[in-house]
Amino acid sequence: MLERIAEIQGIGLLHDANGKPHTCKKATLIYADNGRGKSTLATVLRSVSTGDTSLITARKTVDGTLPPRVLLYFGSGHKVSFDNEGRGDGEEGDAHEIMRC
Repeated sequence: MLERIAEIQGIGLLHDANGKPHTCKKATLIYADNGRGKSTLATVLRSVSTGDTSLITARKTVDGTLPPRVLLYFGSGHKVSFDNEGRGDGEEGDAHEIMRC
């Protein structure tokens, strides 16, 4: 289960999003006006669940100065990250397995 969105930068409207002050619960509602990044967040989560990093690179922020980067924390200490080097998973399992915990 996703516990925390630590960082999303350089992807779509989430040019420099810091989610550290917020934690996810069993049911977390994400609500915002149109054009605030909900679809971008859904794309990031889809990329993690499928392992398809091209979903992230295809949504690089237009005219953005920051490279695409994602850092997510899942239950049991699993961490998933993505940066210009590609996806890096926590020590146990890959992103596809983590999404199904």
